[in-house]
Amino acid sequence: MNKLVLITLLFIGLLFADGNMRQERIFSGQTFAEEDEVGKPKNTWTAIGLSLLLPGMGERYLGVKSSGIPFTIADGIIWSSAVSFAVAGYWKESEYKTFSAKYAGVQVVGKDDEFFRTIGLYSDRDTYNYISRLVYREEAFIYPETAEWNWNWRTEEQQLRYYDMWTSSERMWRNFKIALGAAAVNRVVSVINVFRLARGGAGWNVSAYTYPTPNNDITVSVSIDIDF
Repeated sequence: MNKLVLITLLFIGLLFADGNMRQERIFSGQTFAEEDEVGKPKNTWTAIGLSLLLPGMGERYLGVKSSGIPFTIADGIIWSSAVSFAVAGYWKESEYKTFSAKYAGVQVVGKDDEFFRTIGLYSDRDTYNYISRLVYREEAFIYPETAEWNWNWRTEEQQLRYYDMWTSSERMWRNFKIALGAAAVNRVVSVINVFRLARGGAGWNVSAYTYPTPNNDITVSVSIDIDF
C-alpha cells in the first residue's frame, strides 16, 4: 500500500478522534434529552454511523455509555500508536536513504521500495545483475548500467548497517499497518456491539488475530459469535 495513502488515512482517523469532545457535547446535549422525554426510539442506523466515525459514540447515543467507553479509549490508544509508528517510519526511511547516498553513491530520487530493499542485499549493481542473469536468465530483471541506477558499498559493515536501518523502517511501517487494521477492527466490533444492544443486549464473544503475508503486508482475522 502506498505510504501517502496510509498517512492520509491516518489523518482522517485523527480528525475523527480529535472531534470526540465536539461529538460528546452534541450527543449529550438537549437534543437527545428531548427525544427521551417524548419516548422517541433511537435509530439503530444512526448509532451504527456514529460508531463508524468514533467507536463508542453509538453506544453512548443508545444510552449505554459504559459499554462504549472501552472502544473510545482503545481508539485513542490505537491512533496515538499509529502516529508514533508513522513518524518513526518516515524518520528511519529518510535516515537509510541519506546513508545509502553517502556510502554507496545511490541517487535516491525516483527509486521505489524494492530498489532500496535490493541494495541492502547486494554489494553493488553489477553483482546483482550478474546473479539475476545467472538465476533467472531471460526473465531476469536487470538494472540499467547507468550512474542513475548504480550503487557500490564501500565496506560490508556499511552494507549491513544500511540493511538494519531499512529493516527497522519497514518494521515501523508494518506496525503502522497493524494499527490501521486495529482501528478498522475496533469500529467493526463497536458497530456489532451497537447492533447487539439495539436487539436487547445479546451475549457475544470476540477474538481477533493478525499475521503477516508473504508480500510483507498484514492480514487481520476477526471471529465474532453473537447469541440472538
